[in-house]
Amino acid sequence: MAEAQSQSITNTLKPKLNIPASSVSISVKIIDASTISNVPAHALVTPMVPGYKTASPAPSYCFLLEHPSGQKVLFDLGIRKDWQNLAPAIVERFKKVGHQPSAEKNISEVLDDAGVGKENVNAVIWSHAHWDHIGDMSTFGPETELVVGPGFKDFFLGEGDGKNSALGSVQSSDVEGRTVREIQFQGVGIGKIGKFPAFDYFQDGSLYLLDTPGHCVAHLCALVRTTTNPDTFVFLGGDAAHHCGEVRPSAYVPMPEPILKTTAKTSVNQHDQLPACPGSWYEDLQISRDRDPKGPLWQPAFGHNMEEVMTTIQSMQEYDGDESVFVILAHDPSLRSSEVRFFPQEINDWKQRGLNQKLRWKWTEEILDTLNC
Repeated sequence: MAEAQSQSITNTLKPKLNIPASSVSISVKIIDASTISNVPAHALVTPMVPGYKTASPAPSYCFLLEHPSGQKVLFDLGIRKDWQNLAPAIVERFKKVGHQPSAEKNISEVLDDAGVGKENVNAVIWSHAHWDHIGDMSTFGPETELVVGPGFKDFFLGEGDGKNSALGSVQSSDVEGRTVREIQFQGVGIGKIGKFPAFDYFQDGSLYLLDTPGHCVAHLCALVRTTTNPDTFVFLGGDAAHHCGEVRPSAYVPMPEPILKTTAKTSVNQHDQLPACPGSWYEDLQISRDRDPKGPLWQPAFGHNMEEVMTTIQSMQEYDGDESVFVILAHDPSLRSSEVRFFPQEINDWKQRGLNQKLRWKWTEEILDTLNC
């Protein structure tokens, strides 16, 4: 399996992202400070893979972005350590479905302990306003701006349905006394990278916020330039997809032959029996579930607007197919690897260290284990 994961990918299509040139890069540090366990697979993805009943314990990553100017920005805050103080409807939902969130520290404490200082954070960007991404904004002072996507204020703070959402939990303490800046993706200065409208956050091409609707009202992704000459980037995916198997394989990133040729000992058609045939396990599994044999294993089981969810994933596949871009989903346990350097170290050398190739297909190990391959 290691050979398959490290093997270079030959893409059948080449994406055209047309990322503007820039001489400015940003330090990117992944903060892994929280975990969600015991989530039923059917609550996240569909159609089911027989035997795959509970998703692996998943992180909820946050990202410290440090600009050469000295400005510091956080992308997401993960889970607050006192999650019991989330909105009562959310805590009741945990009890009902068995979710087990955990976080020993708030992100503000992680920064303080590392000597960064929460008071030095200029802004927090929420990919979206679900409980496992917004942390506890009240632990940052009023000088820290909150940056959100289009439609956030009306839906979560106004007359929309956000206050009653079973997943959202924006509280008055998150927003009172601070600037809440809602990014708009229309008008002068708004470009397009790939198929996503893009807002140039620092106006120097180092950080783009991307309009990626579907999963939640006001959902944002980010494209961060990690090196120049050559240019490399990380794509911060938030919850545009929960699992890599919702994005891969694709026309841009086909599954490598060594994985496809793994021998399946059990399988999954309508009779729960799959012939032990090298090279056929993924195709047979997909066909048995009415899925594209060359397409992603799953699609998301829910979203605010499912048509937009699927369009966003299709557009994200173009980024995933660009070898200069490292796509990181907020809940991808594959990154919990000895290969990955977490905060306080940065991940800017991901391309040089071959992380994309080493980790891109790691998620298939769990599926193959489920199928007893």
